[in-house]
Amino acid sequence: MPFWFFLSPEDFQNKKVTLKAELVQHLKAARLKTGDNFVLSDGLGRAFYARLDYINSKNAVASLLDEVQEKVEPSLHVTLFAGVSKGEKMDRIIRQSVELGVKKIVPVLTERTVVRLTSEKGGEKAGRWQKIAVSAASQCRRSFIPLVHSPLSFDDMAQALKKEKIAIVPWEEEKEKGLLRLTRQIEKKPGSICIFTGPEGGISPEEMAALNSIEGVYPVSLGPRILRAETAPLAILSIVMYLWGDLGRKIE
Repeated sequence: MPFWFFLSPEDFQNKKVTLKAELVQHLKAARLKTGDNFVLSDGLGRAFYARLDYINSKNAVASLLDEVQEKVEPSLHVTLFAGVSKGEKMDRIIRQSVELGVKKIVPVLTERTVVRLTSEKGGEKAGRWQKIAVSAASQCRRSFIPLVHSPLSFDDMAQALKKEKIAIVPWEEEKEKGLLRLTRQIEKKPGSICIFTGPEGGISPEEMAALNSIEGVYPVSLGPRILRAETAPLAILSIVMYLWGDLGRKIE
């Protein structure tokens, strides 16, 4: 598969497309030259093979060829609500959840969140995380760029979960129900689910009580070991993508 890059959807109106400076730098880093083929995606689910016709230091021109028919997006739509973690942990959660096929990522400020963000700072962080999501989507050749939402408060997230049918919440205090038992409880393969994982320190008892009052929220155990804040979302995302998505399975 050739190199994979993203353009705005409005740039796909004609068979000839002009590539601007930022993308030109990526083409040069990939050492592409006139006549080479690569892929351009609109980030909304469509991708096209393209041929590089011209390139200089500031711009380039490419011709769109055939549309990519290979299915690269999972049928399962997963929204990950992730408690904001400090340092580079959140970057890792964003990057690797995009690789695993997440549809949307919503950072959440919880009772035990160490990082404190103003609305302005949260917007700046979301913009940075969105760039990480774009980079990860390009690297793993997705045709859809997952949206990284601005951080929500726990209360706002709880309101959002009331509109969802299935929300899975790994919780270290859950001793009886594991994820496999939950899958047996859910008879029909879901088309979409939500996952909520806590930050360092986990989910407080008060927050879990609030979540338990919401229909469709399922607390589960991920086993006897305590997983780190950046490990838990990736572990459960991998499991649900294997069970209900396309991870580790032949693409039909």
